[in-house]
Amino acid sequence: MTRVLQSQRVVPAEREAVQRVVNALSQPADPVRIMARVGALLEPYYDKGTPQSIREIEMEDWADALGKYPYWAIERAAKWWKSEGNPQRRKRPLEGDIAARCKVELMAVRAAEIRERGGWRGNFMSHEERGEPCSPEAASEILARAGFTAKTFGQEAAE
Repeated sequence: MTRVLQSQRVVPAEREAVQRVVNALSQPADPVRIMARVGALLEPYYDKGTPQSIREIEMEDWADALGKYPYWAIERAAKWWKSEGNPQRRKRPLEGDIAARCKVELMAVRAAEIRERGGWRGNFMSHEERGEPCSPEAASEILARAGFTAKTFGQEAAE
């Protein structure tokens, strides 16, 4: 898939194959599997006196928060949380911590989706989306408002 994403020329069969892979990798996880995975992730952090009913409610909250992500991304995020690559691994994760890592895990899938929406031509935005080019005068005004000044080649910077 990486070669196809980097290539400027993609044949229809490759586009269809990437689309199938992206669709398969983007399927949201089953809530029961999410709750089981999160339960395993949080087991070392639980207070042993926590009632089962409270744990079940918490698992439902996690399933709601992670429900849009595929199971494989949730699993990789959970394993990453407990790994030596995570300096905060000793802390109990919150839903947002794992959701943020799921986004990292999904970056290649999102890149394929963006490339697919761009029409596989290497242009990620249509002419209509790009809008009209900025005039030199407007660009100078924008730069001046941002505190930048024009400098010609060989000229010393004003101090």
